[in-house]
Amino acid sequence: MILHVVAFRFRPDTADALVEGAGAALLAMKGRVPDIREINWTRNLAPGADDYSHVLTVLLDDMAAVERYAAHPVHQRVVAEVLAPIREARLALDFEVPSLR
Repeated sequence: MILHVVAFRFRPDTADALVEGAGAALLAMKGRVPDIREINWTRNLAPGADDYSHVLTVLLDDMAAVERYAAHPVHQRVVAEVLAPIREARLALDFEVPSLR
């Protein structure tokens, strides 16, 4: 299993409602993007979380599934229409989670 983790920093003038809407749009991908096994959206609780305030985690079977997820039109639309206008930066990590196999 691959855990895809993305930390987001939003533009300083972004309204909370837009961030909440982005999270809802990301979560709504489940069932529409076939490779998503689990998906979560939450505030970053780590010290210094002001830099990257929110985190998306997506559980997928393997790196081929990550590639299909990234290229899927639903994912591409959410990124382009919902995230891009409010995102200042993102940090993405993909790693194997052997304990979940």
